[in-house]
Amino acid sequence: MACLMKLKLVYINFMIIDLQIHSTYSDGYLSPTAAADFLAKQGVKVASLTDHNTLAGYPEFNQACRRHSLKVVPGIEIYTRFDDQQINILWYNLPLDNPLINQLMLESQKHWLSRLRHHLDKLIKAELLIAGSETAIEKFTHYVPTNGLLDAILTVPGNREIIAKQLGSSIFREEEAIGLLFSNNKIGRLRPSCVSLERVVRLNRQFGGQLVFCHPAKGRSVSAKLVARLKAAGVHGLEVLSPHHSLGAVFYLQDLAERNDMIITGGSDFHRFEGGRHGLTSVYDYWQVDSDNLRRIKEIIG
Repeated sequence: MACLMKLKLVYINFMIIDLQIHSTYSDGYLSPTAAADFLAKQGVKVASLTDHNTLAGYPEFNQACRRHSLKVVPGIEIYTRFDDQQINILWYNLPLDNPLINQLMLESQKHWLSRLRHHLDKLIKAELLIAGSETAIEKFTHYVPTNGLLDAILTVPGNREIIAKQLGSSIFREEEAIGLLFSNNKIGRLRPSCVSLERVVRLNRQFGGQLVFCHPAKGRSVSAKLVARLKAAGVHGLEVLSPHHSLGAVFYLQDLAERNDMIITGGSDFHRFEGGRHGLTSVYDYWQVDSDNLRRIKEIIG
């Protein structure tokens, strides 16, 4: 029989932290203000807004967190490329308004936007979307998330019916529709726009902060050799505590972090509340970990 374990979320000296959350500035569904309000309600004392390839949510997030006396650790999640692999990197305690970092983010966003436009054209030609669906992309001013783009696509008359027909059901989950549109073998998989890890490391060495391998065991196996090479390349830590990881993965990653003298972090990767009448509505309903032993975490949270 499956057993649901309810543990206590990330405690550091009895202080709850969450070092990975997302807002409407990338692929989250809560505004930075709403996210801060939610975290404060959960008893979180230290948080990092880690939107994908953008820092644009921070003015609002900082202001909201001040109202709750919630300490903010500046952060971002960056798609990087290392040894022909996509490695998501969390960069903590980076400057929030640095021209070189802003330029990196702008280049990444522009490249991603170009890929998205090309992919939408292919979807329209394959009659998987209605002509004119490419205008859905125009509502976004920063990073364009695939889930947010799907929501915009579904507002175009006729698209919901096409997707439902392809999936064989009028009721479908977001993940199913995203898989159909963006991981479709017939027209090609949409791949993220990644910057070189080497470039991110150079900026980090110039401007400071900590680089952490984000949810390393999410949908993949992680080799000890890869972690050692990432450490040698300039990555400081591993996000060990994640709802994406099995208990076995947590123990394995913890061991790798200790072997390589790396920081251990934890984050909920909170994006949204689950709709419908389900008993579980967010990761906070079940994912809580007593993490007094997050090694070297004070280097990030102070």
